[in-house]
Amino acid sequence: MILHVIGMKPRRSIYEIIWDILTYCRTPRKLSQILLACNLNTKTAKRYIEMLVRKGLLIKQGNEYMTTDKGQEYIELFNELYKKIFEE
Repeated sequence: MILHVIGMKPRRSIYEIIWDILTYCRTPRKLSQILLACNLNTKTAKRYIEMLVRKGLLIKQGNEYMTTDKGQEYIELFNELYKKIFEE
């Protein structure tokens, strides 16, 4: 890919961002931790987290977020798809 040749990293897809958040939140995490670990700004992180909670992929426990069983299924499906596309 040309971006790699000129030293730029391509943007992550929405699916990769969701995977990052869900993978990181396998143990309970605060919003500030998610921002830093997943390299998101506050507005974007809140939007993703709210959507993931609404869809049942994350749960909020106090001031922390944790991946649900449904979220774990997403991680596993994403990993399987990624392997099929990028591994030989």
